Amino acid sequence: MKSSILLALASIALVMPELQAQTPSVKVDIKQPKINSIQTPQFNAGNVPDKNWRPKDWLEIDMEFDIKLTQAAGGRTGSLASMTVHYFLGVNGTTPDGRFQVLKGSIEYVDIPAAEKCHALAFASPATLRRVLMKDGFTTGSDLKAWGVEVVVDGQRVAGESSTGKAWWEDTAKLAINENVLLAKKDTPFAILWGDYDVGVKNK
Repeated sequence: MKSSILLALASIALVMPELQAQTPSVKVDIKQPKINSIQTPQFNAGNVPDKNWRPKDWLEIDMEFDIKLTQAAGGRTGSLASMTVHYFLGVNGTTPDGRFQVLKGSIEYVDIPAAEKCHALAFASPATLRRVLMKDGFTTGSDLKAWGVEVVVDGQRVAGESSTGKAWWEDTAKLAINENVLLAKKDTPFAILWGDYDVGVKNK
């Protein structure tokens, strides 16, 4: 009997470090993202030909959030090395077989400061919007049907929000998921804008 108890205690002792390792060292508080139409920025430059182009409409996601770190991870003066945000946008478009179009993107943000108001940006290009909406332009009020975000740190989901309160994007039978169509700012014409308003993105 005594040996059985000792074995049980030993097994608990072995499991405890594993459970502690799975406990997130960060808490992420997500505000409702602002999702808007924004036109291609126009810059003036010398010594190049004028292409006489016309700005088009992009979709911009601006997600405000803040993080809290444990003291072991740096506390209020610390920074989170990286976190991945999975974005899901249900839009007013359907496939020929009747499935609803969803724009998805996964972006890894880096060096996120604790105890500060932070912003994560993501974009959909005019070409992507035209393909899924079958028209030019984007209007938030009529073209956006649902949104959702998930935050993953070290392989763990640490936060998530959606316009419906549920993970509606998991009902994949009714949805046409367009993978990797939401872009980081660095991959768009907006790359040089807004300084350090938004958190950085990992270079791949």
